[in-house]
Amino acid sequence: MGWPTIPRTVIEDRFRVLQVIGNLDRGGGQEVVRTLVRHLPEAGVDPVVVSLSDGPLRSEIEAGGIPVVIIPGRMTSLLDGPRGIREIMRIRSDLAAVAREHQTRVVQTHLLRSLDFVALALRASRDVDVVLWTVHNALLDLRADQLPANAWLLRPKRIVHRMMYRVGGRVADGFIAVSDDVASSVRHAFRPPRDRLTVIPNGVEVERYGTSIARAEVRASIRIPADAPMAIVVAKLMTQKGHAVLLDALPRVHERFPLLHTVLVGEGELRAQLEARVRRERLDDRVRFLGDRGDIPDLLSASDLFVLPSLWEGLPMALLEAMATRLPVIASAVSGTRQVIQDDRSGVLVPAGDARALAGAMMRVLGDPHHAAALGRAARSRVEDCYSAGAQAQRHVRLYRTQLSAREGGRT
Repeated sequence: MGWPTIPRTVIEDRFRVLQVIGNLDRGGGQEVVRTLVRHLPEAGVDPVVVSLSDGPLRSEIEAGGIPVVIIPGRMTSLLDGPRGIREIMRIRSDLAAVAREHQTRVVQTHLLRSLDFVALALRASRDVDVVLWTVHNALLDLRADQLPANAWLLRPKRIVHRMMYRVGGRVADGFIAVSDDVASSVRHAFRPPRDRLTVIPNGVEVERYGTSIARAEVRASIRIPADAPMAIVVAKLMTQKGHAVLLDALPRVHERFPLLHTVLVGEGELRAQLEARVRRERLDDRVRFLGDRGDIPDLLSASDLFVLPSLWEGLPMALLEAMATRLPVIASAVSGTRQVIQDDRSGVLVPAGDARALAGAMMRVLGDPHHAAALGRAARSRVEDCYSAGAQAQRHVRLYRTQLSAREGGRT
C-alpha cells in the first residue's frame, strides 16, 4: 500500500527523502547512510533507503523503522550494447516506481558512480523534485581496479566520466561533499556552479561508543590477552586503506612492544594477499584478521590504539567512531582526516605511505599512557562538538528545504 498523496506545490513540514546506495555491505559510505537515516526523522524528514544490492546493514536500518527496498543492480556493462542499455532502463523504471510509491520529493545518492545519472533522470520525468549527489571520497577519477577486464578503456572512460559530471552537475540540484578536501576535489574535477556544492561532514552516534564493556571477555573472544597492548584498524582490505604500510611499520614497533597485538576489522579484495604476507613474515601470532563485524563499538572499547594508514580518504567514519570511543588515534594526513584531527591534540597525523613515521607515532603513543589518554579525551570532545549525527541530519534537512524552495520558486 502506497503512502497518502501529498500536494507537491508546497513544502510540507514533513516530506520523504530517498537515500539510494550501491549496496548495504559494511563500509564507510554505508555507515553514513545508516547513521543519517536514523536521525533524519527527528530532524523532520521521513527517509526510505533503496539499495542495488542487499547486505548486513539492511537489518540494522530496518530495526530503526526505516523502510528498505532492494532493486537489482547492474549485471552487465554499457559496452554490452542493447542488453546493457535495457538494464539501465530497468533500473530507472524500478527507481521511479519506488519514488512514486513513497511520494518522494528528494533523492540523495551514495556510491552509485554512473548510476547517479539514472537518479537524475527521475527529476527530468518529474518523479521527484530534487536530486543530490553525495561524494564520499577525494579521489574522483576512475581507478584501474574499477575496470579490471577493460584496462585499455581507463583513460577514455576517465575523460567521459569527468565530462558527464561536469554537464550533470549543472542539471542536478547539487553535490554534497563529506569534507572540505572532498569539496575541493569536486570543484577541480567537475566544476559545479558555486551554489551547487555543499559541505556536510559525516556524523557519528556518539552515544554508541565508549560505553562500559567486559573488556577481558571481548578480548578473549578474539584470542587477545587481557593485558597485552592492542591496536585496531577498521577499514576495508583495499589499497586505499594502506594496510601494507602498517605491516611495514609493525616489525619496528614490535622491537619495543613485542606483545603488541594488531586487529584488522573488515573484508576486501586484498585479504588473501595480506594474510599471506602476515604468514610469510611470521606476524600471524600478533596480527588478527576478523573480517566484517557487527560489534565494532565493543572491539574499539577493548583496544588501546586506533590506526588508519589510508593513502586517500573522504572523511572516514571509522576514524570518527574511534575518536568517539576516546581512543588515541593515529592516521595519515590525507583528505578529510586532516580536517578532523588536530595534530597532537585530538590525534596524531603522519605522512601517507611513510611506514617509519607511522611506527614512530605508534611507539610514542603506546609508550606514554598519560598522553594517550589525553589524546582520547580530546578526540571525544572534538567529535561531540563538530561531528554529531544529529547535527549532520539537521544540515541535510536544511539543504533539502533550501533546494525544494528554489525549485518551487523556479516554477512560479
